[in-house]
Amino acid sequence: MRIALIIERMDPSRGGRETSTAQIAAELARRGHAVTVLCQSSRAEIENVSLRVISTRGLSRAARLRSFVHETQHALADGAFDVSHAMLPVPGVTVYQLRGGTRPGVLEARRRMTRGLGSAVAQLGFALNEHRRLLATLERQVVTGQTLLLPNSEMIAREIEHYYGRTEGVIVVPNGVSVPDVSQQQREQWRQGGRGQIGVKDDETVFLTVAKNFRLKGVDWAIRAFGSAFGEGGGNRLVCIGQADAPRFKRVAETSGVSDRVVFLPATPEIFPWYSAADVCVLLSWHDAASRVVLEATRWALPSITTTYNGAAEALAEGAGIVVERPDSLEAAAEAMRTLADPDQRRPRIRACAVAAEALSLERHVDGLLRAYKTVE
Repeated sequence: MRIALIIERMDPSRGGRETSTAQIAAELARRGHAVTVLCQSSRAEIENVSLRVISTRGLSRAARLRSFVHETQHALADGAFDVSHAMLPVPGVTVYQLRGGTRPGVLEARRRMTRGLGSAVAQLGFALNEHRRLLATLERQVVTGQTLLLPNSEMIAREIEHYYGRTEGVIVVPNGVSVPDVSQQQREQWRQGGRGQIGVKDDETVFLTVAKNFRLKGVDWAIRAFGSAFGEGGGNRLVCIGQADAPRFKRVAETSGVSDRVVFLPATPEIFPWYSAADVCVLLSWHDAASRVVLEATRWALPSITTTYNGAAEALAEGAGIVVERPDSLEAAAEAMRTLADPDQRRPRIRACAVAAEALSLERHVDGLLRAYKTVE
């Protein structure tokens, strides 16, 4: 099958959809498909995958996006591909995979996150942001057309129905992630190395949150919950990876009385050593279509605490973690932390992670994509 994967940037080091797209491309190519990634810029090299950078024009990001969409449509017009699979809304493609959720869903999350005057400011900011307005316009064109929609969680399928009234031509393909194949000895070395770096003892609990956008992923609320759960002292730690210099969040740690036990580290492509060092993953998202962090943690047998606003919460349904309603459900999040600080409470959840892991593999995800492709060939 000749498959075009379409994404604005192809830089797997950025994480999120860029990493997922690179992994999907590699797996499709491994299975013998002819894969071409059409992108506006690229910093990737993927074995047996062709990367075609589409030249764009324009001074603003919105102008370049408009140009990219137009030039991509032109590149697809000659029928060189059996399937065109876009990670952003491009009218006329075969498949649109809403890896970040719907645009109205993202805007609603910003309203929830800011509230009051901040909510009005967020809406004004959206209205004035030409790039976001263009994405919203393009998405409405795609979603209300004939393109097959592939949300990566049931949560996003519900968003599509709620905001666009569409249920036909919507196939949920649960998100999948790959994890490194390493020995138990290597995992133990990673564990001891990470815990040694932050000075934590074997019988103390390490909570881990990983995010690029600390505010959207509720890192401030994770810190407050940690303070509520363990503010009286002890050796437990909360490790926040993604921003080493985070003044606002450091102030939250100070006011919560846990500044000496909250560790801020820069983003790193080597995240699995930290999954090994941790005991619990925490991601109190205001909006996540299906967080890679929670899925990777689950496949790594690391129980998670997340929110109903994260599609990856569906993977925890059989006991692989704890789901609280909202990031600001402070006492519920604190109680979840206290619960999972107990090794006896973690053990059954670790076993549940092992049960859930197979369904979360990248291979299973690509199986689902290929079944979906066959419906539109």
